Amino acid sequence: MSALPLIAAVQAGNSTAVQILISNHVDIEQVDEYGWTALNWAAGRGDTAMVEQLLNAGANVAHTGRDNRTAYAIALAAAHVDTALLLQQAEQKIGMTSVVHPYCKAYTVDALRKFPEWSESAGVADGIVYLHHDFSVTACFWHDEDVVFRSSSPAWQQFCTEELAFFVPTDLSLAAALVQ
Repeated sequence: MSALPLIAAVQAGNSTAVQILISNHVDIEQVDEYGWTALNWAAGRGDTAMVEQLLNAGANVAHTGRDNRTAYAIALAAAHVDTALLLQQAEQKIGMTSVVHPYCKAYTVDALRKFPEWSESAGVADGIVYLHHDFSVTACFWHDEDVVFRSSSPAWQQFCTEELAFFVPTDLSLAAALVQ
């Protein structure tokens, strides 16, 4: 018998054994040589039902292994969208928030010049500029470098979302695109 029976049961996909072990008060936070718990392994398998079973039993959704990834990050990396969504909701319940990753999208400068309050703080030749996650615009794809326009006004944000169809994709939407 394994020294880590809960992890072994999860790795085998044996939800009955998992339930029996939980009922017998096995340590739900046992960790293997990678620092992973049963929840991390269930997330990696994309076993949403088993993840829910472990969460209901009190598994720590904030636990990270040696790789510094939560179960959510593990499920997301494997593009297990339903499992990642469940784990993201569990993280949000305890106040964890997702990290906003820098994001930008290229547009022609002429498209942005259609905004009535557009003014360029740096000279830009006709061509491509980059609209960033914070609605700033740069001449290169690096955030905060060669800034052309910076505004956080509701009118600018509305222009970007409605006229340019700009949005910052979530980690889950990117993962979902991988499996389609």
